[in-house]
Amino acid sequence: MRRFLVVAAGLAALSLLAAACGDGPDAPATPAARPTATPTKAGDPSWPGPPPKLGTNVTAITPAHGQRVTQLDTRSPDPRRPRGVCFQASFEDLPENVLWFRMAVDDREVTTEMTWVVATQVNPEGGRGCYAPPEGLPPGRHTAAVSVQNPSNPNDIRELVSWAFEVTP
Repeated sequence: MRRFLVVAAGLAALSLLAAACGDGPDAPATPAARPTATPTKAGDPSWPGPPPKLGTNVTAITPAHGQRVTQLDTRSPDPRRPRGVCFQASFEDLPENVLWFRMAVDDREVTTEMTWVVATQVNPEGGRGCYAPPEGLPPGRHTAAVSVQNPSNPNDIRELVSWAFEVTP
């Protein structure tokens, strides 16, 4: 049953990201479409599920899978030092660099709302992508997913990393 839940969650994240693809990221959502938390269920043995497998292009994630963080940790008051839901990216073998990365939080694509930090804009080797709504994420359980896919062919998905974490007040 646990394997099914993880596969189903991964497929749901993959289908969300693939469906959201096409000619580029969607326009930012209205404030009413902000992520919502799943209520915490004490003693749920299926949560958070097995840890994600990081790959060549998504090399680290924060918050860590299954980690508890405060709502303050999911805000990013300084855009030069983004926080929130983040991932380290390697641009190895990706000609358009950041255009290959898509992100969803709580089943909503947030790619156009991410902040990127890269050392240089000319042939960067990697960077950090973060999503942090101004008020932070609401307390409760959350999911995040990052896909690495060809911006010219949304069906060409190289990596999919999905994970879960919990926000406390």
